[in-house]
Amino acid sequence: MSHVINYRLNQFSWAVAAIMFLPLLFTKGMFLDGLTYASIARNLNEGMGSFWIPSYTPYIHPEFYEHPPFSFALHSVFYRLFGDQAWVDRIYAYTMYGLSVLMIRRIWALFTPSVHRAWIPQLLWTLTPTVIWSHQNNLLEAPLSAAILCVVWLLIEGTLKRNYIWSALGGLVFFVALGIKGPVALFPLMTLPIMAVLYPEHRRAALISMLLMVLSFSVLFSYYYTYEINFSTFFNSYLNKQLFPTLLGNREQSGDALSSLIEITKQLALPMIVFLILRIRSGRVYVLRRESIFFFVLAICGSLPFLLMDRQHHYYFMPSMVYWMLGFAMLLEQSPYPWSIQRKKWVKVLSLTNLSLWLVGAVLSIYFSKSPSRDKHMIRAIEQIARNYPSQSVRIEAIEDSWELCAIGARYGKVYFTENTDVALYLVSETVAVPSNYVLVDTFKKFPMMLYKKTALE
Repeated sequence: MSHVINYRLNQFSWAVAAIMFLPLLFTKGMFLDGLTYASIARNLNEGMGSFWIPSYTPYIHPEFYEHPPFSFALHSVFYRLFGDQAWVDRIYAYTMYGLSVLMIRRIWALFTPSVHRAWIPQLLWTLTPTVIWSHQNNLLEAPLSAAILCVVWLLIEGTLKRNYIWSALGGLVFFVALGIKGPVALFPLMTLPIMAVLYPEHRRAALISMLLMVLSFSVLFSYYYTYEINFSTFFNSYLNKQLFPTLLGNREQSGDALSSLIEITKQLALPMIVFLILRIRSGRVYVLRRESIFFFVLAICGSLPFLLMDRQHHYYFMPSMVYWMLGFAMLLEQSPYPWSIQRKKWVKVLSLTNLSLWLVGAVLSIYFSKSPSRDKHMIRAIEQIARNYPSQSVRIEAIEDSWELCAIGARYGKVYFTENTDVALYLVSETVAVPSNYVLVDTFKKFPMMLYKKTALE
């Protein structure tokens, strides 16, 4: 009966994901960064920009060096397959979620014989707030987390099974992970050193795996840097325009270590509460085994560097959250309570719950399909401008005060905003007086801006 319960709980973990992600599948509206990345990927598919020189808008980052392009290129494949639809952005992120879950389950199977309980880390990770939010909003952390998990799995697989081809493949995937968001993908390098310390019996294999992983990565990177001029140009531009200024504190500064520690604690609240409840109810002592220590140390390696930066956001910690959850899951798994419940009614309850969650998720996705999930009035204004004035640029007063408007315009209407006074259209707040050579041409429902057009007379 316990295996039946765990089988239903595996289904439950996917049903929970469905209720978290499906309702937003066909809606428009995402966080600013997700809109930006989606526009770059769509542009790449349509020939605006190239792989090593991606482009955002003709006026904002016409050459985009803020992040490496691997995720944009992969995202553009989804546009090629499904067309320029708003739901493609979430399909891409949700696919990355599925790949991450696959890697979580593969890693789990390497450390415990209780493969049927792989739902424990999956469910804990799925219910982590920053994980839900990052996938719903198409952030780079979604593909980054999948790539890093793949690297970690390949390195552990190659080491434990002495099949070093996996370790060499880990170096190739590590190159991809760095190509998604740069140095924030470096912490998987600590996987094998941590394993060598905690698992002396695998120390020699870990050293061989590490050497092969570094060698394969170095060969691939050296080839591209030496023979691909566009790669070296992008790499140098990325270093000089984004990475070095960020590390030196010359870019946006936000957040602090204390607020980030509070945020991490909030993300870890669920597994800590579950652990305390099961500890009290079971009456057993949970031993901090080296499997849990391994994942906790790796999670610290992924979280700690951000605490030392001038710019900190909660989603920066998302790729490391999975290792916190694996560590807690290894703790929770060692006690049979309550995973071995011998009650048939729980099978029926879980079966009905799973079916209900899937149905509710599907119904809500259809119900919300005609309504933007956020910024709906702004989105509808942009769509109105795009219908009435297709392929025309629009002037605004200050781009730095309207990043969300620019992102929505680029993604949902190909309406590109600029501070250039030479363009004919001018979008301005209702309270701002405009020059006499502009005439009002459009207003918007529940959106406090008005569209003017320049007349022939100056």
